[in-house]
Amino acid sequence: MNGEWIAIDVACGPDVADDVAAELAGTFGVSVEFRSAGIRFYLDAGDAPHDWRTTLEGILREMGTRRFPGASFPYSVATLAGDDWADGWKAYFKPLRVGKHLVVCPTWEEFAPDAGDRIIRMDPGRAFGTGQHETTRLCLEWLEDRALQALPSPPGSLLDVGTGSGILAVAAALLGFHPVRAIDDDPEAVEVATENIALNGMESAVELLGGTARQANGAFDVVIANIQAIPLIEMASELARLTAPAGLVVLSGILVEQGGDVKSAYRDLGLVPRKMRTAGEWCLLEFKKP
Repeated sequence: MNGEWIAIDVACGPDVADDVAAELAGTFGVSVEFRSAGIRFYLDAGDAPHDWRTTLEGILREMGTRRFPGASFPYSVATLAGDDWADGWKAYFKPLRVGKHLVVCPTWEEFAPDAGDRIIRMDPGRAFGTGQHETTRLCLEWLEDRALQALPSPPGSLLDVGTGSGILAVAAALLGFHPVRAIDDDPEAVEVATENIALNGMESAVELLGGTARQANGAFDVVIANIQAIPLIEMASELARLTAPAGLVVLSGILVEQGGDVKSAYRDLGLVPRKMRTAGEWCLLEFKKP
């Protein structure tokens, strides 16, 4: 790779990182890397809009006034040679084992699987979900445990709401969930998920739809959504509607301190809270529909 790249680091807390990342990824059409102090993304110095800095500052200013009043999002900029960018990016994404047998592996890496391993090929992309974030790992671990608990029977049908990169839908299909349906209202996420589903040879196993939970139909044994606390609360009635009797609703993208509010919203609809898993500052909540 030739030329120079602009590396932009935005400082932000884990409670807002997903929102900031989604806004920047959508505006600049780039991959976003989650780091301990915030997020990072790269722009091709040769193709970057001349006013990219003005655009960035406008986004961060709007985030700190309207969406997260009082928050500040300082950023720093560094210029990298093309080879430094490529090597640095690839060095960050290595095969990642999640749970007992799931391995998220970028396409440029060779990987020798152990017996029983299920490989998910997934490169950093324009939509959330590469297995690096705690919320995605919580969901992948839950899916594997559910599939193992169901043996020798299949684990049932599954709907992945807000599929992003499609990683959870691909994992579910690999683990034996059937049928698997995934839905997202972001056209770019649908495009990325389509590519990733094809990359893993899952075109016949995963049905991908564009739209919101309100537009989805059916009743699924498992409804899983790795989004954020406020949207999960807002769509509680829709997710409950899409869950079959005795089915499970699995929610992630929730900060531990937000767990009580999410739990109350779903309990009010008659869903029974079951398990809670945590990873760092994040939690996954499981509910059962009577």
